[in-house]
Amino acid sequence: MTTAGELLGRLAGLDKDALAKVLAHRPDVLLEPWPRRLDVVAARLAAAESIEAALLRLPAPLLQVLRAVQLCHALGRRPAPTEEVARLLGTDARTVEAAVAELAERALLLPGTDGIGLPDPLRRNTFAAEGLGRPLAGLFEEFGTSRLAKLSRTLGLPGTGRKAELLLGLVEFFRDGETVRALFDTAPEETRNLLRDMADSVPEVQGLAPAGWAFDHGFLVGTFHGTVAMPIEVSLALRGPDHQLPFTPDEPPYPVTHTGADAAEAASSAAALRLLDRVSAILDLAATDPLPLLKDGTIGSRLVKKIAKDTGGTPAEIELAIDLAAQAGLLVADEPPPPRRGHKAPAPTLAPDPDLVRPAPALLYRLLLTTWWDAAAPGFEADALVRQVIVRLLARLGPGEAVTDVEALTGLVGWHAPMLPADDLAGYVRDALGECELLGVVAHGAVTAAGRALLEPHTLVNVTDELVSRARTTALFGTDLTAIVPGSPDARLAALLDSVADREAQGTATSWRFSPASVRRAFDQGATTGELLDDLRTIAAGELPQPLVYLVNDVARRHGEAQVIDVASVVVGEPAVLAELAAHRKLAKLGLRAVAPTVLTSTVDASGTLAALREAGYAPTRHAADGSIVLPARDQAEPTVAVRDPEPDELPADPAGHAERLLAAPSTGPVLLRGQLARAMSDRYAGRLTPKQQQLCWQLEAGLPVDVAYDGEHLVIAYPELDGDVLDVWSLLERTYRRLELARIELAQASTAVSLA
Repeated sequence: MTTAGELLGRLAGLDKDALAKVLAHRPDVLLEPWPRRLDVVAARLAAAESIEAALLRLPAPLLQVLRAVQLCHALGRRPAPTEEVARLLGTDARTVEAAVAELAERALLLPGTDGIGLPDPLRRNTFAAEGLGRPLAGLFEEFGTSRLAKLSRTLGLPGTGRKAELLLGLVEFFRDGETVRALFDTAPEETRNLLRDMADSVPEVQGLAPAGWAFDHGFLVGTFHGTVAMPIEVSLALRGPDHQLPFTPDEPPYPVTHTGADAAEAASSAAALRLLDRVSAILDLAATDPLPLLKDGTIGSRLVKKIAKDTGGTPAEIELAIDLAAQAGLLVADEPPPPRRGHKAPAPTLAPDPDLVRPAPALLYRLLLTTWWDAAAPGFEADALVRQVIVRLLARLGPGEAVTDVEALTGLVGWHAPMLPADDLAGYVRDALGECELLGVVAHGAVTAAGRALLEPHTLVNVTDELVSRARTTALFGTDLTAIVPGSPDARLAALLDSVADREAQGTATSWRFSPASVRRAFDQGATTGELLDDLRTIAAGELPQPLVYLVNDVARRHGEAQVIDVASVVVGEPAVLAELAAHRKLAKLGLRAVAPTVLTSTVDASGTLAALREAGYAPTRHAADGSIVLPARDQAEPTVAVRDPEPDELPADPAGHAERLLAAPSTGPVLLRGQLARAMSDRYAGRLTPKQQQLCWQLEAGLPVDVAYDGEHLVIAYPELDGDVLDVWSLLERTYRRLELARIELAQASTAVSLA
């Protein structure tokens, strides 16, 4: 019987609660399209990818029990006796039974009255992690019959028979530890020392010195790959009957400190608002000047440092903000067209999606949080697992209770997820903690309300709405031309102040300073005097200081004192101002020449002339040939796509609900054979399917999505099952199963490009 068949039999015998536990431990089984029946669940549970994901999440005791069962199976103890597993681990049978029950809830072991069964995908033929190597049967399988016969005679066994009989006799001989140890005592001393070293440490080596006795008696075997290996049976025999595998049933200790719930939540709010500020600033920068990508598709460190300096952030904040914005689809890569012959290809860039409406602050924060939490790009599964383990471990503590000892936390993470890369687990933990702090998920070593909401998605909207609502919406304006926001500014406040002032300091309070250049920047973006002063008054905690009003009015009065016109190029202004410009030494490179009392020509284009005048301290404006002012380029098309919160049916699958549905359905169902759908649909079309219609039927049978019309309704369908005159399919747009009558399906549509990934 196949593994899926074994699992199906066990799943069919479970009640709703027991099945729900299996589904909760293996959530990937419930990914869309939902499994129709238990046979689909069993097939998904038996898939190598699902098993690997489940193993990554096993704590140390369960993984150690599983490895002991695997060793028993490798040594021919199938099913594995509970007492033997307990002996190997140095514990009692009750402890093993409890661990086996937990592993059975994960569909990783198959307990029975006669012992512990192991699914085929979990059987191992090497135990290098335990320092034991490979089973004898696998190593001796490469030997010919004559060599096996010679070895058997050397060991005093019958040297005649078929290969299978000889191999069976050798396996039984080496599984007798007492016999192997007695034979070992007869070996030369030098050989015994060598064999002890290999049995205690490395069971397979390269370039071993000759040890004829060990090879002649089967204690060492030369492999096809040129290595020398010691069979597991020999290693265990030489380690003695009291040898035990590692078993650490108790969680390592860790110190808990109380940092205060209020302090943690305040820090969480500040971090969340700071992240929103960084992301908003990056989106604004990228909208004006797309971010160039390196050849490997990443943002260069120099650009990250520049953005950090411009926005007042840290490189770590900027890297995380860009990464999350790109993963969430807020920033999209723009691949440049192929260059013309002889020209260098421009670098691809990141820019905001022009079709996407900028989400409101709370919704944007939820989007960033869930993107970070669910991200598991190929090659980065360990990063995602570490952050999830950390949040789950800290969430066991009370509000404001923290684990500030990173070394102790690393040990705790290693115990709960021992299959994580152990060479730099501390580095993984430090990086994950840093991201947790920047996102407001962890503060001062304590998990926050935002972190707990990730574990309870139905609370995420309320928690994040409250967290973002703590942002400051007003600023304190000083007579020294500064604005101070005590706490964290909201996105609108920060954007307005950034447009008209320069950030100076950031921490528990953020300050901005107004200057003629910064105010001119606002006018360059199209602001007017009245609009700018009105906007500043709406965010002021009191009256606007008179010096700031004077500064705005003075810059407004000078703004446009000279006009740069796109006629490659012409400067228009008052005669006195133009005379000053023409005589200015710093502007000599423009080649300014008076052609009229109010007109200068320039040898530099409009953009260069505009920049040079501003650099010299003037405040020109740019005009088109018809005299209208030219504002910075903006997206002309209105965005049409909006981010939204998931509906209740889009939240993570409910294992209990699915368990009830699966137990109410038949355990097995029909299998769609190749060509069966085309034959069934041919009746619908009087036996005359066009080549295109036949292709659509074949695509459906192959698991590819297809566009169809059903009673005038457009559907994208996949994963078909034929039930008489009805086609049971998954509707990708509706995210549910539909039963479609064959007679009402129109196959005249073209196949869709929708991805099932």
